[in-house]
Amino acid sequence: SVITEAYRAFRALLLLSRAGGVKSLVVTSAVPGEGKSTTALNLAITLAQLGRRVILLDADLHKPRLHTILGISNRKGLVSVLAEGVKLEDVLQKTIVPDLSFVPAGPLTPNPSGLLASDAMARTMKEVLATFDYVVFDSPPVQPVADALLLGAVTDGVVLTVFGGKTSREVVAKAKTKLQRANVRILGVLINNLRVGSSSFAG
Repeated sequence: SVITEAYRAFRALLLLSRAGGVKSLVVTSAVPGEGKSTTALNLAITLAQLGRRVILLDADLHKPRLHTILGISNRKGLVSVLAEGVKLEDVLQKTIVPDLSFVPAGPLTPNPSGLLASDAMARTMKEVLATFDYVVFDSPPVQPVADALLLGAVTDGVVLTVFGGKTSREVVAKAKTKLQRANVRILGVLINNLRVGSSSFAG
């Protein structure tokens, strides 16, 4: 319940983080292994608990994990829509959470960044914004690839996930700088695994 309340508190702060509100966001991290996929799922759940229509899209086309967490097939997904012309409604999956829909990443592709920067992605973004109250993307980490920057540019901003006690301040600062240089709005930073009374980051 402590974790649940923490996510609800973060949800409240997140929705107030931008003038005019937040409708679409990207969850990313500086480097792999910081819990960004779990964070994206939990944020999507807490938004759906407001009684609003929420869509969670796995846009980590390099190493998708959300379908495994949710126990949903990854045979078709976002890649199918962007590269094969499959309709979004044909890859949209219902979850056990009321009002929360999910789009898995789909089959692996040799050009993830190219797909996310494509006209097909622009059309998909327009469709989900018109259909859902909140749109949440899980994206790859900031340092290895540019995918989070591409998504951040077409959404209201990003949530940067940090693993407390593990990720150094220097690594987080580099990720922040990279996002800011790309003119991507940072909506907030969420620290996972933070023990009460400990410092926010590793040395």
